[in-house]
Amino acid sequence: MIKKSVKAKEADKPPLEITSEEALAFIRELQKKFRRAPRTKAEKARVQEYLAKFTDRELRAVGSRVQSDLMLRPPETIPPKTVRKPTKRKRRD
Repeated sequence: MIKKSVKAKEADKPPLEITSEEALAFIRELQKKFRRAPRTKAEKARVQEYLAKFTDRELRAVGSRVQSDLMLRPPETIPPKTVRKPTKRKRRD
């Protein structure tokens, strides 16, 4: 019998179910710890170390929840009165 690796076993499990609030809390915490996008190798390594604390299932659950929330949101989230239309400029000939 062939033994499966730990990652393969974990991939066979169904994804975790998390709420929108839990996903938002995860993203906010990530933004709090890393205020801007990593630019150097050291900064990227810090982000990778932080994300390594979570299992693949947890990260996939957060990603799928964020994606589904974005896809299922109402099409118009900004009230029409607050959106300014660009003003027309006169042409110079």
